[in-house]
Order: sequence, then structure tokens, then C-alpha cells
Amino acid sequence: MRSSSAPTFLVLNTKKILDRLPEWFPEAAQELIVVSSRGALDGADFPDMARLFRHLHIVEDFDRPSLEDELVALCRQFDVQRVLSTGERDLLRAARLRERLGLPGQSLECATAYRDKYVMKTTLAAHGIPVAPMRRLLRTEDLTEFAAEAGFPLVLKRLDAGGSNGTRVLWDEAGLREFARGWTPGRPGGPQLVEAWVEGEFYQINGLMDSGKVLLGQPSYHPYSDWFSVAYDAPGMSGMMPEEHRLSDRLRRTAADVIGALPPVPAVCAFQVEFFHTPDDRLVVCETASRMGGSMAVDTHEATLGVNMHGASLLGQAGRGDQVRISPSGQRQGYARFPPARGVLRRLPRECPLPRTLRYAAFGEEGRSYDGSTALGPSLADLVFSLSGPDIVAEMREAEEWWDANVVWEGRRNPVPSRWKFTHRRIPV
Repeated sequence: MRSSSAPTFLVLNTKKILDRLPEWFPEAAQELIVVSSRGALDGADFPDMARLFRHLHIVEDFDRPSLEDELVALCRQFDVQRVLSTGERDLLRAARLRERLGLPGQSLECATAYRDKYVMKTTLAAHGIPVAPMRRLLRTEDLTEFAAEAGFPLVLKRLDAGGSNGTRVLWDEAGLREFARGWTPGRPGGPQLVEAWVEGEFYQINGLMDSGKVLLGQPSYHPYSDWFSVAYDAPGMSGMMPEEHRLSDRLRRTAADVIGALPPVPAVCAFQVEFFHTPDDRLVVCETASRMGGSMAVDTHEATLGVNMHGASLLGQAGRGDQVRISPSGQRQGYARFPPARGVLRRLPRECPLPRTLRYAAFGEEGRSYDGSTALGPSLADLVFSLSGPDIVAEMREAEEWWDANVVWEGRRNPVPSRWKFTHRRIPV
């Protein structure tokens, strides 16, 4: 029987973590009202999964405008005390629910600072933290005037997009004119921000924060940003950096400055900060988020740091941050997510013989024609590997070279240009 004094939490979820919620919330059957995407069931039967929670509600379309009113009704029906979310797409929705219902947690102002790229970077710049020059796009003249000031290339973004979805690069004046002819300012789904191109190597910090302070931060090197995967089918690769790397401590300190500059999230919460390290040795913030990075970052960080970032964030939002446990293994990991290219897949390696391989899974279909990648779309194959030496670049390069030597495409279009190809670059460690 449920105690009348037991708290009730509404969990907004699109991640494949439903089976782990009872691990983090042992009283899930009494405490959790879970609103989840169907994909998060991950093949499990609804009745079996529903028995784990007080209530399980499956949503077919998380972007439906009327969903928020339904969530308010659920909160009132079950006397919800806190609203918890697991992903970036629900950050603002959860904050609006808290505001409408007078519940504690991350405020709408704070959530906006972590979701709206213009608000985010304006705030950081005001604190002296380097960001790319940028401008809001309200009219065509904003774009042409900014091009005259910043030069090419230019990067067009949506204010709230993730994974470089909708990002477009204008390389020259001809590209600007072509884009402007088909662009309607203010059209839903279109770009709302223009930034100057920042040349540099790409790094991330993923970790935990609490009330504006960094508790834990793990730096990683990424040979390609998400945009390269979308534009050129580049592999999504990440490798955790050793403590002795010349940038590890600097990345942590700068990430702490970023977190300290934004409105504090009043609980233990996962975070991510992305940086460009420029040829003139500056760390320029690309973006930050009050959630864990995507792709395979959650699993690899859990294996290395001994904490699941989704679970830690949910406990923090529930007011149970003191229950978060961190047990580092000391074993660094990296991963490679190989997206489909534009062409016909003729050969796909079904096993990976590299000695540092921890897990490899192939999903693609030989003989199938593919149309390229989206940063968040399905991959052809996933690889997780261990990292042990100080030269992270050499260890990661081995994975890309193996893939390039063993996958075969017919009629492949638009591969990564050689000047940006990871295996052609020399990167100081």
C-alpha cells in the first residue's frame, strides 16, 4: 500500500533507461509517474514495464503542442511534487511545468540559458568567456551585414537545435545569395542565429554540477564535431583524455567558469560543455547543456566514472543528490559511431579485430543504398575501445583507419575533405 506521505515524481523520458529507473528509485512503483516515448520501451512489453511504476504513460509525439496541458493534468491527478527530465528536448517543458504548478527545480530562466544559444553565449561573453561572434537573424539584412563584418564561412543554427540538426554552413557570397533566395525569416524550423566559423580542434567536458559548481568533469577529444557527421558522414568519435594531457586541467577550469557564469541549476545535474581549441591557443565555447552528452557517452562515462549521468540527474532533480555515488574505475574509454554515407554499402565489417576493442556491433545492410547521416540517426556500426596511453590521438586514429580500410562503398558522394580528415591531421598532445 502506498503511504500518503510518499513523494510522487513525474519523469519525462525519451531514453532507453526505463528498466533502470527502479535501480535509482527503489520505490518506483509508488513514486514514479513516467511519461515516455514509445521508442524508450526498447522492445519491452508495455504491461511488464508498467508494473515497475505507479503509472506509465506512452506518448507517440513528444512535440505535440497539447502535451503540456496533459502533463499538467497528470501532475494534478497524482499530486506530483517534482518534475524530472532526462533529455534536452524536455528541459524547457519541465521548467514550464514547474512554473505553472509552483514546483521546485530548474527555473525557466535557467533552462532557457542552457537551451537558447543566443542567451547562452551572450551570458558567457558578458563574463569574459570567449564565444564565436554571432547575431540573431530577424531579417535578411542581419545575415548580409554580419557576413560583411565576420567574413566567410558562416554557420547558421536554430536557437534550440541539438546534434547539429538544421545547421548549415555558408562558404562564400554565392552560397549566401542562394540561401537568402529560399529563406523566409521567422519561418518555423529555420535558422535563427548566424555565427562566425571557428577553426580549431573539438573537445568536450561531460560531468556533474550542483548549484553552479562543478563536482566532476571528464574531458574528451572529438576528431569531428556533430556537423561533420551530418555534412560529410564523418564518424562520431570521442576519447577520454588522460590527466597528463596538456589541456585536461585547463578544460576543467574553463568548464567551471562556464557553469559559474550561467544561472545555477539548484541540484546535482549532468552537464556538457563543448570547446574549440584554436590555433592561437584559445578555448572558445561552442555550446553547453544541462544534460549529458549524447551518442554512446553515457555508457562509456558510466564505465569509467562509475556513475550513470541520467540516473544522477534524476536523483538530483528529485532532491536526492546525496544518494549519487561516484566510483571511478580508472579505465578510460573511447567510442566511434560510424554513420551511413551517401552511396551503396557493399561491404560492412562484422567484427573488429583491434586489440583494444571492448564492444563492436554492426547494424548496416550490405547492398542497401543510403542517403547519408543525421547526427542523431541510426549508425552502421558502433565501436567501444579502451584507452591507456598518453597519446589519445594515435589510439583513436587506429579505429578510423581500420574502418576506412574495411568498409566498402559504391558511388560514395561527399566524403570528408582531406584537409579535415582526422587521419591526415597532426594534433599535439
